[in-house]
Amino acid sequence: MNTITLLDTDYLRPNRTIESILLSNNKGEKLVFVYNYEGVHFRLFLSLSQLIDFFNKDGVSSFEFENENKLDRALEMFKF
Repeated sequence: MNTITLLDTDYLRPNRTIESILLSNNKGEKLVFVYNYEGVHFRLFLSLSQLIDFFNKDGVSSFEFENENKLDRALEMFKF
C-alpha cells in the first residue's frame, strides 16, 4: 500500500485545483498530479506532460474518478 503525501495545491479558480501528490512505498516514489474540478470530478495524471497535454490539446486523461474516496483508494493501491 502506498503512502500519500500532498506536496502542493495550485488554485486555478476557487473550485478548480491541481494537486501535486507524492506516492511512496518500499519500492520507491512517484510524483502524480490530480486535477480537481469542483470537488466532483477528479483526473489523475502520471506526469506533468500528461497534465499539460490535457489543458493544451485533447482534454483527456487516463484515470477519472467521480469522488475523492475512489481517488484515494486508487492512489493507495497504484502500482509503480
